[in-house]
Amino acid sequence: MKTIRILIVIALLLILCMTSIASAHRVIVQGQVSEIQIKAYYGGGGADPMVDADVEIYAIRDGQEELYKTGKTDDAGMYYFQPLIGVSEYRAAVEATGHSGEETVNLAEGAGLTESEQAEAEKEAGLPVAGIITGLGYLAGLAGIAMLITARKMKKEYENK
Repeated sequence: MKTIRILIVIALLLILCMTSIASAHRVIVQGQVSEIQIKAYYGGGGADPMVDADVEIYAIRDGQEELYKTGKTDDAGMYYFQPLIGVSEYRAAVEATGHSGEETVNLAEGAGLTESEQAEAEKEAGLPVAGIITGLGYLAGLAGIAMLITARKMKKEYENK
């Protein structure tokens, strides 16, 4: 009887050690920056878009600015451009009818994300570790249930003899 228990425990431990992390329901999403959007609008109560405003995009490498693109905003005050490979910082200068503004976009620092969005992204980054620990907890629980059932069966067999 004792050897059967030991064999069951060893078998369960081997099964636990040999199982890989299950990811049957896990979804992996990989992102890429294919387009940067610049939104230009007038301040004040209306926040009216700067339609047909002149836009200059400067790529910043090693602290040096280089004119990358020029163009005009659309009817919604938006201007879109594709980033250069290896450049993570840009300065956008927008000007229309004597009004102008500038914004620096730093992709490496998560530009464009609000503080709550950044906190959510950081929280999601920690989820795989929590998932692993949860999975191991489930496996340990299942092993405990299996041991309990086996122990009850063995006790009944022993009492019937």
